[in-house]
Amino acid sequence: MSSLRVVHANNVSVVIEDVILRHAIPRNCKLGDVQANLVRMNDLARRISRKEVDVLCYPELVTTGYSLGQKWVELAETVPGPTTDKLGQVAREFGFHLIAGISERDPESGRIFNSAILINSEGEVADAHRKVHLWDEERQYFTAGNEFKVFKTKVGTLGIGICYDLEFSETSRILALCGAEILFFPSAEMRPYENHVDTCVRSRVTENTVFVCFSNRIGREGQTVFFGHSQIVSPACRVLAKANASESYVIARLDLDSIQKQRTTSPYLQQRVPSAYDALQSAWSQAN
Repeated sequence: MSSLRVVHANNVSVVIEDVILRHAIPRNCKLGDVQANLVRMNDLARRISRKEVDVLCYPELVTTGYSLGQKWVELAETVPGPTTDKLGQVAREFGFHLIAGISERDPESGRIFNSAILINSEGEVADAHRKVHLWDEERQYFTAGNEFKVFKTKVGTLGIGICYDLEFSETSRILALCGAEILFFPSAEMRPYENHVDTCVRSRVTENTVFVCFSNRIGREGQTVFFGHSQIVSPACRVLAKANASESYVIARLDLDSIQKQRTTSPYLQQRVPSAYDALQSAWSQAN
């Protein structure tokens, strides 16, 4: 192991196989003001850069705010575009991977997507996940995505879903079967769904023996109250870090080797019986 790079967090030496994560939780996302939100995001990134970090994850639609309706369309940008260029500068300056939710406009079709972009530590847009399961009013303005992708990075294989995607078990199962080790869910979950979300996070971990990182907004937009509960949970279903109502970020160190160790005692993926699951597709076809 002599070739391993050593980093430090809270005076604890960590080998490179471990991944240091921070969830950023902007309390005061300024509704409809992309530039002001980018300034806040940059300020937070600068503040936490004093310690080594590998991945920084912001919540859903963090650059615009959530309760916007038609303004989601007006503020949508291409990827790459002006916002991803600025976020790329942040990632490159501080040397970490960055995940952030934006309103994305497809340059060819003109369709609008609720997306989460992944920017690598060199400041390049690696890819984007387009939210598949749209919630409530989102359906009027966004087009649903139609795939779940995994992203191989130098810190591990990452999977991304957005908010409501978490609440459908198929999302995490597909990502895990495709090799994802860490699942990120940038979110804008609101009251009164606290218990639903906490249950879903632990269920997705248990079913797939992966790390799940849930990054949620806190604060209020009109009548909508975001409850926070940002958390990082290990494959053993241990909560490694969880935010309270006053925290602006949470941090955890992830030992990716623990995934395979946990799968020896919790072999859910290995002991699936896909041949018995054909009824899922046939039931869906009959119902639709």
